[in-house]
Amino acid sequence: MGIKKFLRKSILALFLLFLIIAVLSCGRKGDWRKRIKSIPEAKEKPSQVCPICGMEVASSEVSHRPIAVIVENLVSIRPQSGLDKACVVFEALAEGGITRLLAIYFHQDANVIGPVRSARPYHVALVPGFDAIFAHCGGSPRAMNAIKTSGIADLDQFAFPQAYWRVRGIKAPHNLFTSTKGIRNVARKVGLEKGVLYRGFKHKPDAPLKKRPEGQKITINFSSPAYKVQYSYDRKSNSYLRFNGGEPHMERTTGSQLQPKNVVVMYCPTEMYDIQRLNIQVVGKGKCLVFRDGIVVEGIWHKAGERSELSFKDEHGSEIPFNPGQIWVEIVKPGTGVKY
Repeated sequence: MGIKKFLRKSILALFLLFLIIAVLSCGRKGDWRKRIKSIPEAKEKPSQVCPICGMEVASSEVSHRPIAVIVENLVSIRPQSGLDKACVVFEALAEGGITRLLAIYFHQDANVIGPVRSARPYHVALVPGFDAIFAHCGGSPRAMNAIKTSGIADLDQFAFPQAYWRVRGIKAPHNLFTSTKGIRNVARKVGLEKGVLYRGFKHKPDAPLKKRPEGQKITINFSSPAYKVQYSYDRKSNSYLRFNGGEPHMERTTGSQLQPKNVVVMYCPTEMYDIQRLNIQVVGKGKCLVFRDGIVVEGIWHKAGERSELSFKDEHGSEIPFNPGQIWVEIVKPGTGVKY
């Protein structure tokens, strides 16, 4: 019995000793629950890739509908606002040798976009492929007819002025502006806002710095020198600094030069359908040049129908991948002077 009592007392003493050591240890190092709470939480990683420009974004940023806005490019109104936030920008001739822009917004908001101008039928033909809300101020007769028959989500300024505003001190019609939030607010009220199933373009990682060449330059002669477009490849940022009319093409809001990561030249059959206006065929297929990583890939653009997505494929029929970042698509007629 004496031995049993001794063993019980010894075990109890050891247990008390371990308990004291544990308490003292927690006192020195802090309560374990507090230590866990003090560990900084990892930031939530982007969970999705923008299907248009390939940038990593939060799922909420691509759960809504793309927005397509007609933006003026008259030499006297530059610089424009909001072009740096677009995922892709299309540039094409309008009347008199001037060019006009169609900017597609998806995952980035732009507080000011414009000046907003009127649509042309080839703009209308591009919009359904993105299933976008279409923001513009009227359009040519053929464009307005195309809007009626295409069934696109139209937010014409004449019908929905609350999505736009005019700036005092700027002569009309060059003083009309909008924003992505303003467009979405109105679109939501009239039932045009929704999520879309958009496959988008194929993307790839940027080429490593050591594989990027030096000094690629692209020159596109749309018409007069005022509408000559140039891109100067910047090897370090792997982007293309944009020049318009011999001057850096700037963003008014930020004061920075526009510099897309990808540039496409898209050759499209072009003809006059009346004395003034052009008919540019953006449905079908034709030659294209895709510039990224300081090199050019020759290929073919494809768009089977107005509601079909636009794609760019190489000579083997494989889709040409873009680098993550903004894309500028220069729509030119065959025979346009393009140097690179």
